[in-house]
Amino acid sequence: MPALPPSALHQPLLHLGPDFFTELSPRPLTNPELVACDPDAAALIGLAPDDCAAGAWLDLLSGRRLPRGCRPLALDYAGHQFGRFNPFLGDGRVLVLGSIVTERGRLELSLKGAGRTPYAREADGRAGLTECLHELDLSRRLAGLGIPTARCLCVIAGDEQVDRGGFERAAILVRLAPSHLRFGTFENCFFKRDTLGLRRLADYLIAHHCAGRVPAGDDRHAALFRAMVLDTADLIAHWQAAGFTHGMMNTDNQSAVGVTLDLGAAAFVPADGTAAERDAFVASPLDDKGRYAFGAQPTIGLWNCNVLARALSPIIPAEALREALRAYEPHYLRQFEARRAARQQAVVHSPREPNPGS
Repeated sequence: MPALPPSALHQPLLHLGPDFFTELSPRPLTNPELVACDPDAAALIGLAPDDCAAGAWLDLLSGRRLPRGCRPLALDYAGHQFGRFNPFLGDGRVLVLGSIVTERGRLELSLKGAGRTPYAREADGRAGLTECLHELDLSRRLAGLGIPTARCLCVIAGDEQVDRGGFERAAILVRLAPSHLRFGTFENCFFKRDTLGLRRLADYLIAHHCAGRVPAGDDRHAALFRAMVLDTADLIAHWQAAGFTHGMMNTDNQSAVGVTLDLGAAAFVPADGTAAERDAFVASPLDDKGRYAFGAQPTIGLWNCNVLARALSPIIPAEALREALRAYEPHYLRQFEARRAARQQAVVHSPREPNPGS
């Protein structure tokens, strides 16, 4: 299969309107080179690792040169961080370059570490090489376990140094995801009292990500919310069965399409701990109270869905919101038991398979 050209990118997020993003170009890395690539992720968009190492694709992925018509966007969103609402978030160092239509559906291509955006506040807009490689490794492990996740295509590093508790090379993490929209995108509209924006956002998700799943009609937004609740329960059931701790389950990190986003703080629980030690495992050093501990993730998922319900309350009747929220726990329990049984069966038939929590 011939490699796709960068010009295959298009940007449907533009249909949301300028209230949802800021357009700007990436800040290029100097003397960029490919450090690591996930060949399975590359194959999703018709590429081989060598395609990312030179030529037009390296120019694009390092921010050095954009193909004609490419319109990178930094997305605006709010969110609850450790239970407190923050209206001033957004992509401080991430740009969504555009979408590629694949045999498995639409995938958005984004650059993490592409420079400061208007949402960066005091941050430098860069990513360190260590954190990029960590996220690529985790995304490969999650994908290998069949857990819905953003895929990390590759890591590109340059000559610039960044201070991350010690100096290291600046890098760009290239990610693929069905969508980079999140619960916090809806919260941003609610905070701004933008009811039309809520409807536009919900209709965009239905049209681009839920076609055939959410029926058209006056009840479509309620059906979308129910789908988002069930997708969240299903995702966290995957995590719990595999021993995966996200580490930073703020609503701005909760995917609107049920995939694992933002793996920078994530880790698998140690395999040799007791059940109580596993439940108490915390992946992020910022989580000093254990809000996002491994055992708390199912409850936090429901809490996040309640926050989303409040954000959608101007366009969805209260009883429809409550009905969808009541479906979370039984759906989670069914999916968790199914995932756990499947994993136990896999271990029986593959006794030498390494434990993902190790």
